[in-house]
Order: sequence, then C-alpha cells, then structure tokens
Amino acid sequence: MNKYIMKGDAINFLSEVMARAGLSSADAKHWAELLAETSLLGFDTHGIRMAERYIDLFCQGGAKAAVPELVVDKGATALFDGHDALGHLAARAAVDKTVENAKKYGVSFTAVKNAGHIGACSVYAKAIAQRDCIGIVCVASRPGIAPIGGTKATVGINALSVAAPIGGDDFFLLDMSTTVTAMGKVTMAQDNGKPIPLGWAMDKEGRPTTDPKEAKAGSLLPIGGYKGYGLALSIELICSALIGGRFAGEISSWLGEPSKPPKIPFSMIALDITHFIEPEVFQTRVEKWLAGVIDVPKQEGVDAIYFPGKMAGQRYRIRTKEGIPIEDTTLDSYKRLAEKFSVAKAKVIEK
Repeated sequence: MNKYIMKGDAINFLSEVMARAGLSSADAKHWAELLAETSLLGFDTHGIRMAERYIDLFCQGGAKAAVPELVVDKGATALFDGHDALGHLAARAAVDKTVENAKKYGVSFTAVKNAGHIGACSVYAKAIAQRDCIGIVCVASRPGIAPIGGTKATVGINALSVAAPIGGDDFFLLDMSTTVTAMGKVTMAQDNGKPIPLGWAMDKEGRPTTDPKEAKAGSLLPIGGYKGYGLALSIELICSALIGGRFAGEISSWLGEPSKPPKIPFSMIALDITHFIEPEVFQTRVEKWLAGVIDVPKQEGVDAIYFPGKMAGQRYRIRTKEGIPIEDTTLDSYKRLAEKFSVAKAKVIEK
C-alpha cells in the first residue's frame, strides 16, 4: 500500500503546526501552500517532506517571523533585506515586487539578502510566469562544490529556474542546481539509508563516493565539469557580489546549524510578455516550438521525450487529483509535530 496526502490536508496540517510554532496564521498558510506547491510539481526534496526541518529552524531562531524590508526601489530594480524571515515568505514578497515592476517597465530585477532557505526556485519562477511574464530565479547557497582540481568545497550549490507560460496550466519550467544532483537528493538518500549513484559526489579527499554522509562532508560534482563550476560562480556574482549579499563561504548550513540564520541571497528577473507580444500569441508560438522540439524519433527503450516542465505539469495534475506521495520517514516527522504542537494528526490516504 502506498501512502498519499491531499494538497488541502497537507496545507491545513502544516499551517496549523507553524501557527502554533508562532508564525501568524496568514503567513503560516502561505508557507504551507508553497511547500505543497513544490511537492505537487514533483520537487519532493524541497517540499512537504522538509516541513519538520523548517519548523525546527523557525523554533530555534534560524528563521524569524520578520517582514522583509524594501530598502531599494529604483525604477525596474528593487532590493529587500529579508531580516532572517522564512525564505519562502521573503521569496513570495520578491515575486510580487518583481511582477509589479515588470508590468511598469517591461523588465525588472529584484534581489533579497539575509533570508532563510527558499526551497525550490521553480515555485517562484512559475508564480512569475502565471502573471504573463518569463520568470528567472537564482539563489546562492553554502559551499558544496570544489573548484575544478580541488578537494575542498568553496563554491555554493547555486540553483537556477526559468519559467514561461504555454497555455492553461502548462509551463516551460527549468529547475536545476549547478551540480549533477541537488543536495536535497543526497539528504533524502541519507534519511532513507540508501547510497547515492556513483558520479554524484566525492568525499573530502576528492575521491568518488556513494555514501551520502561522505558526500555532504565532501563536494558534489558540478554539471559539465568546468561549465557548471563557472555557472555556479556566475550565479554567486549576481546573487551575492552585486547586492551586498553573503558569499557561499559566509552562508551557514540551515540544516546543520538551525539556531543560526543562514542569511541566503537570491535574485529574480521578470520579462513582461505584454511589452513585446500578446500573451496568447506568445503561448501559441512556444507551444508549437516545443512540440516540434520533441517530435523526433525515440531512442531504443525510450517511451516519451519531454521538454523542461512537461513532466512537472503531468505530475502536478496527477498529484492534485490523487494526492502527494508521502514516505514513512515524513509521516514519522508529522507524528512528532502533531504531538509536539498538540494538533490533530495529518490525514493520510492508503491505496
């Protein structure tokens, strides 16, 4: 029997727990909605399975019930000081400001420094795309990549997402870390007592490893070798150097040091489609273009060919209808939360 939790049940449970932990009811609900949205898209490493860790971060002081402060608002550019607010809520405020400015100027750039962990960038890129914009979101993180030829991680496992509307509830949606895999997948493997594939990481001596614990102490491998290394540094240039945010080496581990605010910097760009072309025309052009891209003969053993976002869209529709798959380790964490904060247990479906 597999176990599932419906979107509404997940939001109700997690928002109630976070409200009991001390966040306002409205912010707790928005936070829970963003975690559920992440899982609905299939980015399970950053979704509802991480709830206990985020709540622990909040309870121990690594994230605060703060309101991000708009400190720069000049034309198409804006900068927030997150004041150690939960990253999801700081990112939500940045999405609103980014779209607002894009509607005025056609293009906008918004950055946030001193925020908590924001989860999957794709959630915010998609939120921008839902408002007839192309959304680009990137975030800097603590060190997890060793420079090419080195053994010590000094570069952030920095992430990037690009989203655009196609039509209906379909989106072009790229979500990627600059490493072969996200650290969240390494953490998930460690939680479940499983090895990681060879080629994901190396230990602190620079040797290939399949042990998730050794990988976390060592370095993840960048995508495309020096290209991923360079892309990670480029993101840090935009998210850290440009806005006065912390560089990777100055960002603490929100998982390893939950009492210490990580002060993560991130940036968003929005291109308002209406300043260039009618949204309906844009969506039709993109839909036809992508259909042509994947309309090719399949390699042996391949059942389907996808573009970025197609698989996530399929998962989103299935999970909205049937529920979000939930692991026993996550259920155990929910039971602990229910007991700790005296709330009813989360409603789970078995089928």
